[in-house]
Amino acid sequence: MTRPRFECVRPCESDTRLIFDWRNDPVTLAMSMSEKPRPWKEFYPNFLEEYYSVCTLPPLFILEEDVRVGYVLFRPVANPFYPNRSCADISICIAPQFRLKGIATRALEELTSWLKKRDVDDILAQIKVQNEGSIRAFKAAKYEYVDTVDDYSKGKRIPLYRYWLQVQPNHYDQVFIIAEAGSNWKAGSEDEDEARAHKMIQCAAEAGANAIKFQTFRAESVYAPNAGKCDYLNVSDISELFKTLEMPYELIPKLAKWCEEHGIEFMSSVFSLEDFAEVDPYVKRHKLASYEISHLHLIKALAKSGKPLLMSTGASELSDISWALDMFRANGGQELTLMQCTAKYPAELETLNLKTIPSLRARYHVPVGLSDHSVGPLVAPLAAVGLGARVIEKHFTLDRALKGPDHPFAIEPNELRSMVSAIREMEKTFGDGVKRVLAEEHELFHFARRRLQTLKVIEPGDVLRENENYALLRTGNSAVGDHPMFLEKIEEKRARRRLEAGEGIRREDVE
Repeated sequence: MTRPRFECVRPCESDTRLIFDWRNDPVTLAMSMSEKPRPWKEFYPNFLEEYYSVCTLPPLFILEEDVRVGYVLFRPVANPFYPNRSCADISICIAPQFRLKGIATRALEELTSWLKKRDVDDILAQIKVQNEGSIRAFKAAKYEYVDTVDDYSKGKRIPLYRYWLQVQPNHYDQVFIIAEAGSNWKAGSEDEDEARAHKMIQCAAEAGANAIKFQTFRAESVYAPNAGKCDYLNVSDISELFKTLEMPYELIPKLAKWCEEHGIEFMSSVFSLEDFAEVDPYVKRHKLASYEISHLHLIKALAKSGKPLLMSTGASELSDISWALDMFRANGGQELTLMQCTAKYPAELETLNLKTIPSLRARYHVPVGLSDHSVGPLVAPLAAVGLGARVIEKHFTLDRALKGPDHPFAIEPNELRSMVSAIREMEKTFGDGVKRVLAEEHELFHFARRRLQTLKVIEPGDVLRENENYALLRTGNSAVGDHPMFLEKIEEKRARRRLEAGEGIRREDVE
């Protein structure tokens, strides 16, 4: 049995006419929301407007052996269950002569992998309860029954079953904000280190961050012997510096306990298999630092943990990212987020290259975030969120004047609070991505639209002439006239009835 293929429906009359004919088949009409056939002059413009609004989800013909046997349509809709996730409504129709051959099921199954490469999170199917064929097809294609609702949009009660397909994993209900402690918890003695780390956890939690992240490493497992001087850190021996910044393994359970007490998630980047073994029992997700993207053994261990991974991509090429991603998945890794990152400390704004956020998502079909090393709490994080970042990681410190390599470019607690608050406020502005008239716009939608409105009293038999006895005017509280798209159907026609000054003119009002 051949696997169905798909062909984009062109926005032209010949392709749309085929869909029009299939849609007006009596059996199809009986299973449709609108059971009456629509005239071609109404159907064609509405089809072009309704089904081409999202370029990544065009209408598709279903092909079997190069023959068009049906179609699939998508419309963007508000996500009824997860407001921060995009959603499209799906409808499928098989041509009358090809029904009862299992085509709908095979097409829906084949579509699932195609949808994973589209810019949509969830697919919703709303099916009339008597449409047994579609119900069987969606069930067989692993769509999950959600509930039964009543639709009244056609002026009567229509019970619908709703079926659901989660296309993209639901990694984040909101932007996940990580307060990066880095090495900034280092204060001096063991007691001082613990006190500062505890204070940082408290501050990050009070600021509203989702997680605080530390770093767990041993100097000898990071750099090769005699690695020498690093200009950025201004030290003669990089390994000696790393030695002073090591985290005692025995501190890890304490950090995790303090995080739990303050209601914030504990995270720590790891740099070796030994670090991973110590940290893994205490974290819900892992973070792979940019320079570990080629650490084969560590990537395998992270994948086999079964936990989500955030993979930083600073100083990486696409070939590095692709290889690391392949290794992660080949070893059982599932949930992955790529982090755009510029490997400079601090990173100037012009080096952040934030447009890679949507491009990485489009290329790899995974959530993308930003690990931000720029100075300042708002510009880069907000720009990244606006471009679709689902995770923001930002270095923070209790005081930028403290000594240590990461303090100078880190943000302070009040700035961390401002950043979190700004991101949360920004999220409110996104909506659901479906362009429509909102409830909040209804008053002015009805009051201020321009329509065909009379300029003075018009008597039956009067000839309608624009700017003489009618014009394109905002309606206010007057009776609403037709949309100006119907101007040619009004102009130079005779009025059928008396029209008061300011009243709207509709096509049925003319001869």
